[in-house]
Amino acid sequence: MQSNNYATISEVSQQTGVATVTLRAWERRYGLIKPKRTSKGHRLYSKDNIAEIQLIVDWLNRGVKISKIDDLIAKQILPPIPQDISHEWQQVQDELLENLIAIKPYSLNPLLDKLNKTHPFMYLCNQVYSSLHQRLMRRWQDKAIGYQLEQQLWQQCWQRQITLMTLRAEKQKSRTSIWLINLDDEKQTLDYWLLYSLLLQSGVRIHAINQLNDLSELVSLETLHDRPVLVYGNSKLSDLNIKLFNKHRNLWDKNLFIAGAIASIHSEIFSNLEAQHSIENISGCWESKNFKTWLNLKEKE
Repeated sequence: MQSNNYATISEVSQQTGVATVTLRAWERRYGLIKPKRTSKGHRLYSKDNIAEIQLIVDWLNRGVKISKIDDLIAKQILPPIPQDISHEWQQVQDELLENLIAIKPYSLNPLLDKLNKTHPFMYLCNQVYSSLHQRLMRRWQDKAIGYQLEQQLWQQCWQRQITLMTLRAEKQKSRTSIWLINLDDEKQTLDYWLLYSLLLQSGVRIHAINQLNDLSELVSLETLHDRPVLVYGNSKLSDLNIKLFNKHRNLWDKNLFIAGAIASIHSEIFSNLEAQHSIENISGCWESKNFKTWLNLKEKE
């Protein structure tokens, strides 16, 4: 529990948006942030530690590599005005794309491992993954040679990342648990995995149903009403599912939130049902006030 002077690693993660695995990597690999330890070895972060974490995030937002930040902090150099950092992250995207096209899982997985451990995940979504996803969608729509193998490898890589994040999350105290329902008929998209990852790294325990074509099946989940329900989808709902959505809307009361392209496609319907939803992309949805309020992610005063 957070005292007036110190906070646990889970509390700091929730406050700063930096995953616990990233905080540990910064300390072990780069010598950044040196929290106090309890007699049992648990980390306790002071207000100065938290300020340093926020400074590191600020440097990252300026495009400085994590390996260079320790020296800048030691010299007490403050971050400059933000500059265009797209070129550096373009190179990271290119490296990921090259290994994916070459079908090199033993190179691709370590790249994703390092990125996801050493950078705040929301930052990666904005700088790397969302743009890369758009490039991949255009490539796959053109059905380039080997595109199906690329799709399968990309899917497998993100399933692996989710597994790793889930194992790490299970070692931490969760702040809440939700149902995450995917309504897409096709394989899970990167946006779905990004949303899944953001939830895990913010301390949310997930009960996932990765593919569901018939909304009436949700009624059979006896404990559904005991936890919030996050419905995600990118495809237009069938007329039957729209009717079922309307019929069973009262089952979730204020516990339901809709994200993904379906929130835009059926925005008028969801608004009439007074269902909470976001028409923005995953990054925008995650940072929106209504979504944070729904997940109860407000920082503790």
